[in-house]
Amino acid sequence: MGSIAIVGAGNVGQAIAGHMATLGHDVRLFSRWDADFDAVRANRGIDLTGEVTGHGMPRVLTTDLADAVTGAEVVVVAAPAFAHTYLSEHLAKLLEPEQLVLFQPSVLGSGVELTRHFARTGRTPCLIAETATSLYTCRLRGPAQVYVGALKQAVHLASIPSRSADAARERLRPWFGDRYAEGGDTLSVGLANCNAIYHVPPAVLNIKTVEDGVGLPQHTLVTPRVAEVIHELDRERLALADALGVPTVSFWEFLRTAYGVAEGTHVERIVQGYGRQAFPEPDSLAHRYFTEDIPFGLVIWSSLAQQVGLSLPLTDSFIRLSSVLCGRDWVAEGRTADVLGLDGADATRIRAAFRDGAPGA
Repeated sequence: MGSIAIVGAGNVGQAIAGHMATLGHDVRLFSRWDADFDAVRANRGIDLTGEVTGHGMPRVLTTDLADAVTGAEVVVVAAPAFAHTYLSEHLAKLLEPEQLVLFQPSVLGSGVELTRHFARTGRTPCLIAETATSLYTCRLRGPAQVYVGALKQAVHLASIPSRSADAARERLRPWFGDRYAEGGDTLSVGLANCNAIYHVPPAVLNIKTVEDGVGLPQHTLVTPRVAEVIHELDRERLALADALGVPTVSFWEFLRTAYGVAEGTHVERIVQGYGRQAFPEPDSLAHRYFTEDIPFGLVIWSSLAQQVGLSLPLTDSFIRLSSVLCGRDWVAEGRTADVLGLDGADATRIRAAFRDGAPGA
């Protein structure tokens, strides 16, 4: 049994922390807000139901990032994408070369951004790993009560540097078993994050039920025509991968790999993949399907596409339309090539940064 730090105490963070504690590991759980731990303390742990069951209590609950990560063999960042910049800036000052940090899930460029902060501090980076999605499909259904709808069959993983991916998977095996698969480099894995593909079109195209807080299951919003929008948005993401010269998987291939769904119409596959969890649509314009999937999903896709002269008209339309709907400038708030030090970079330079880390501060 080893020491593992979970950075972030939301759905995924509590699912991992609770599960790892039930397996007997030394678990430290970090949140910036102590109130996030009130329910865990009152419940004397985290209850897991669904595909993973049990009751586990992390050994450490802390708002001090150093207390959480210092000496931990593995550090899992399970915080929302909009927190990655803040966390990376501080983790770069704390993590040692022998440690492993896993963004689970990552969003395109999280590892590159972390290496840039290491470069700025003049410190040697630790081993960085990323997955396109979390192993745990889960939601909090009550205070310290996590429902795990699925523990995915396989999730692709890559590392920075890319040559160390096998070592990263081996080091993660005691915690997560053999569920991590070879994912190429972090550009391929980052582009394989399909959250924006499934989350954004149904939410934006059904904006009235979002504003009314109806809480319909997300998968029920996907009509045949909405499914075609999802498909076309996914085609733009795949075109970006092709323009950058890296392989990635389609949204439909992701459903096959993660949930074993391989047959049926687009709507039927979505129902088979997500219907059993029946997680609700966003209940407000401040939901992460807007605040995370657009500025840290669609925006970085569009920004990298601009570097290589590729047009993503549907992606850009969703960015613009959702910015008006939400009253936010998602481009200004989001991750761009400039944030990653890649403004003006060609495909070769972009691939190198995602393979070996940011070229400098």
